[in-house]
Amino acid sequence: MNRLLLAVVVVLGVGLLLALWRIDHVTTDRDLARATANQQQARADSLRNTLNLTRELADEQSAIAGNYQKELNNAKTERDGLLDCLARGTCGLRVNATCVRDGAAPAAGSGIDAGTPRLTAPAERDYSALQEGIAQQRAQIIGLQQTLVSLHSRCRIGK
Repeated sequence: MNRLLLAVVVVLGVGLLLALWRIDHVTTDRDLARATANQQQARADSLRNTLNLTRELADEQSAIAGNYQKELNNAKTERDGLLDCLARGTCGLRVNATCVRDGAAPAAGSGIDAGTPRLTAPAERDYSALQEGIAQQRAQIIGLQQTLVSLHSRCRIGK
Protein backbone atom coordinates (compact mmCIF):
# COMPACT_ATOMS: atom_id res chain seq x y z
CA MET A 1 0.00 0.00 0.00
CA ASN A 2 2.90 2.35 0.72
CA ARG A 3 4.20 1.83 -2.78
CA LEU A 4 0.80 2.59 -4.24
CA LEU A 5 0.48 5.68 -2.09
CA LEU A 6 4.02 6.73 -3.03
CA ALA A 7 3.24 6.20 -6.73
CA VAL A 8 0.05 8.27 -6.43
CA VAL A 9 1.93 11.06 -4.62
CA VAL A 10 4.69 11.03 -7.25
CA VAL A 11 2.14 11.11 -10.09
CA LEU A 12 0.22 13.92 -8.37
CA GLY A 13 3.51 15.80 -7.77
CA VAL A 14 4.56 15.42 -11.42
CA GLY A 15 1.04 16.46 -12.50
CA LEU A 16 1.20 19.49 -10.22
CA LEU A 17 4.63 20.48 -11.60
CA LEU A 18 3.35 20.09 -15.18
CA ALA A 19 0.26 22.17 -14.35
CA LEU A 20 2.38 24.92 -12.76
CA TRP A 21 4.78 24.86 -15.72
CA ARG A 22 1.85 25.17 -18.13
CA ILE A 23 0.31 27.99 -16.10
CA ASP A 24 3.65 29.81 -16.19
CA HIS A 25 3.82 29.51 -19.99
CA VAL A 26 0.20 30.58 -20.40
CA THR A 27 0.83 33.57 -18.14
CA THR A 28 3.94 34.48 -20.13
CA ASP A 29 2.03 34.19 -23.41
CA ARG A 30 -0.77 36.33 -21.97
CA ASP A 31 1.68 39.02 -20.82
CA LEU A 32 3.39 38.99 -24.22
CA ALA A 33 0.02 39.32 -25.96
CA ARG A 34 -0.91 42.24 -23.70
CA ALA A 35 2.40 43.97 -24.34
CA THR A 36 1.99 43.49 -28.11
CA ALA A 37 -1.58 44.79 -27.95
CA ASN A 38 -0.43 47.83 -25.97
CA GLN A 39 2.33 48.53 -28.50
CA GLN A 40 -0.12 48.23 -31.38
CA GLN A 41 -2.58 50.53 -29.61
CA ALA A 42 0.16 53.08 -28.97
CA ARG A 43 1.21 52.89 -32.61
CA ALA A 44 -2.41 53.33 -33.76
CA ASP A 45 -2.81 56.34 -31.44
CA SER A 46 0.42 57.83 -32.76
CA LEU A 47 -0.68 57.36 -36.37
CA ARG A 48 -4.11 58.84 -35.55
CA ASN A 49 -2.47 61.89 -33.94
CA THR A 50 -0.11 62.26 -36.88
CA LEU A 51 -3.01 62.09 -39.31
CA ASN A 52 -4.98 64.68 -37.34
CA LEU A 53 -1.97 67.00 -37.19
CA THR A 54 -1.35 66.55 -40.90
CA ARG A 55 -4.98 67.40 -41.66
CA GLU A 56 -4.89 70.47 -39.42
CA LEU A 57 -1.65 71.68 -41.00
CA ALA A 58 -3.07 71.08 -44.49
CA ASP A 59 -6.20 73.05 -43.57
CA GLU A 60 -4.12 75.91 -42.19
CA GLN A 61 -1.87 75.87 -45.24
CA SER A 62 -4.92 75.91 -47.48
CA ALA A 63 -6.29 78.93 -45.61
CA ILE A 64 -2.94 80.70 -45.89
CA ALA A 65 -2.76 79.88 -49.59
CA GLY A 66 -6.28 81.23 -50.03
CA ASN A 67 -5.29 84.49 -48.35
CA TYR A 68 -2.17 84.67 -50.52
CA GLN A 69 -4.21 84.12 -53.68
CA LYS A 70 -6.69 86.79 -52.59
CA GLU A 71 -3.85 89.26 -51.98
CA LEU A 72 -2.33 88.38 -55.35
CA ASN A 73 -5.65 88.95 -57.10
CA ASN A 74 -6.05 92.27 -55.28
CA ALA A 75 -2.56 93.31 -56.39
CA LYS A 76 -3.37 92.47 -60.01
CA THR A 77 -6.65 94.39 -59.77
CA GLU A 78 -4.83 97.40 -58.30
CA ARG A 79 -2.21 97.15 -61.07
CA ASP A 80 -4.88 97.11 -63.76
CA GLY A 81 -6.61 100.05 -62.11
CA LEU A 82 -3.32 101.96 -61.92
CA LEU A 83 -2.62 101.28 -65.59
CA ASP A 84 -6.09 102.51 -66.55
CA CYS A 85 -5.70 105.57 -64.35
CA LEU A 86 -2.31 106.39 -65.86
CA ALA A 87 -3.62 105.84 -69.38
CA ARG A 88 -6.56 108.19 -68.77
CA GLY A 89 -4.30 110.72 -67.08
CA THR A 90 -6.57 111.01 -64.04
CA CYS A 91 -3.81 110.10 -61.62
CA GLY A 92 -0.18 110.87 -61.52
CA LEU A 93 3.02 109.52 -60.14
CA ARG A 94 5.29 111.40 -57.84
CA VAL A 95 8.72 111.35 -59.36
CA ASN A 96 11.84 113.38 -58.99
CA ALA A 97 12.15 114.65 -62.54
CA THR A 98 13.34 117.59 -64.48
CA CYS A 99 11.78 118.92 -67.62
CA VAL A 100 13.69 118.90 -70.84
CA ARG A 101 14.30 122.40 -72.05
CA ASP A 102 12.46 123.32 -75.21
CA GLY A 103 15.62 124.61 -76.92
CA ALA A 104 15.28 128.24 -75.93
CA ALA A 105 17.97 129.99 -74.00
CA PRO A 106 17.73 129.46 -70.28
CA ALA A 107 15.72 132.11 -68.58
CA ALA A 108 17.29 134.32 -66.01
CA GLY A 109 15.61 133.07 -62.87
CA SER A 110 13.25 130.25 -62.32
CA GLY A 111 10.29 129.73 -64.51
CA ILE A 112 8.52 127.22 -66.59
CA ASP A 113 10.79 126.05 -69.32
CA ALA A 114 8.95 123.03 -70.70
CA GLY A 115 5.74 121.04 -70.48
CA THR A 116 4.57 118.90 -67.60
CA PRO A 117 6.92 116.06 -66.83
CA ARG A 118 5.52 112.67 -67.73
CA LEU A 119 6.81 109.13 -67.60
CA THR A 120 7.37 107.35 -70.83
CA ALA A 121 5.07 104.45 -71.68
CA PRO A 122 7.69 101.79 -70.81
CA ALA A 123 8.34 103.52 -67.48
CA GLU A 124 4.61 103.50 -66.66
CA ARG A 125 4.41 99.76 -67.42
CA ASP A 126 7.52 99.09 -65.35
CA TYR A 127 6.11 101.10 -62.46
CA SER A 128 2.89 99.13 -62.35
CA ALA A 129 4.80 95.84 -62.70
CA LEU A 130 7.02 96.86 -59.80
CA GLN A 131 3.99 97.75 -57.69
CA GLU A 132 2.44 94.34 -58.47
CA GLY A 133 5.72 92.61 -57.65
CA ILE A 134 5.98 94.40 -54.32
CA ALA A 135 2.41 93.42 -53.43
CA GLN A 136 3.09 89.81 -54.45
CA GLN A 137 6.26 89.64 -52.39
CA ARG A 138 4.49 91.20 -49.41
CA ALA A 139 1.73 88.56 -49.66
CA GLN A 140 4.34 85.78 -49.94
CA ILE A 141 6.24 87.02 -46.92
CA ILE A 142 3.07 87.30 -44.85
CA GLY A 143 2.06 83.78 -45.92
CA LEU A 144 5.45 82.37 -44.98
CA GLN A 145 5.35 84.14 -41.63
CA GLN A 146 1.89 82.71 -40.91
CA THR A 147 3.08 79.22 -41.89
CA LEU A 148 6.14 79.45 -39.65
CA VAL A 149 4.15 80.75 -36.70
CA SER A 150 1.61 77.96 -37.16
CA LEU A 151 4.29 75.27 -37.37
CA HIS A 152 6.15 76.73 -34.41
CA SER A 153 3.08 76.66 -32.20
CA ARG A 154 2.02 73.17 -33.37
CA CYS A 155 5.40 71.47 -33.11
CA ARG A 156 6.51 73.35 -29.99
CA ILE A 157 9.83 74.21 -31.57
CA GLY A 158 12.34 75.66 -29.14
CA LYS A 159 10.64 74.40 -25.97
